[in-house]
Amino acid sequence: MNYPEALTPQNFDELADWILTVSSQFSPAELHGAIIGALSGTMRLSDQKWAQFGLAVMGAPTETLQQFGDLAASVLGSLAREQLAILIDDDLGFQPFLPDDDETIEDRTEALSYWCRGFLGGFAEAQAYVQKLPIDGQGQSKALDFSETVQEAISDLSAIAQAVVGEDDYQEDDYDADIGDDPLAIESFLNEDGEAFENEAADAQAAEKNYMEITEYLRLATMTIFTEYGWIEIHDQEGSSALALPADAEAKKGTLH
Repeated sequence: MNYPEALTPQNFDELADWILTVSSQFSPAELHGAIIGALSGTMRLSDQKWAQFGLAVMGAPTETLQQFGDLAASVLGSLAREQLAILIDDDLGFQPFLPDDDETIEDRTEALSYWCRGFLGGFAEAQAYVQKLPIDGQGQSKALDFSETVQEAISDLSAIAQAVVGEDDYQEDDYDADIGDDPLAIESFLNEDGEAFENEAADAQAAEKNYMEITEYLRLATMTIFTEYGWIEIHDQEGSSALALPADAEAKKGTLH
């Protein structure tokens, strides 16, 4: 399969197509999550470095970098730049790369989990990378302290990353309403009192609703982490302070509690 070098993946399926091009079966959701996590952790790389980062995340052998390095630099470099621009944009248009609604709830929940795992891994890698950089006055700021809001958002993403669907956990016409068995009912996910996230799902429709709410919270949590911590371009400006999630996004977040 040949992948057009000028094409920047715009969604889960297009990124999946590119991954196949480099002879890999890696999760598109996890790779996208890793790039967003790295950006949110203040990592800014050249196209070649993004290629190395992405292929390393995928566990690709050295031969893959040698064979597909230029293609990876073109695709992953442009993807990282485009995603950074979306995160910075004030229209709150960021969306995680996840499967379309026509995929099963099992596959979508698994991808949701993989995306969060990728984000957390990319964010951690960015921390290690930034700490090795000298403070040279050329636009790279030293890492900011985590605010309570950022810590909470990271904790929530970690909880979502634990979501797993087994083959027998979900039946289209007989959904198990037991919260302990519901992979979309993540314990202590959004409840400040530490109680289990309430889910009265008795059928597929309720499971879909729960999935969409968690996905929306993931989106808002990601933007919070990036805005308050990872947006070094604005934090580096003299006299700037850590920004909170935009008011309309905060309002949306509040509806999930």
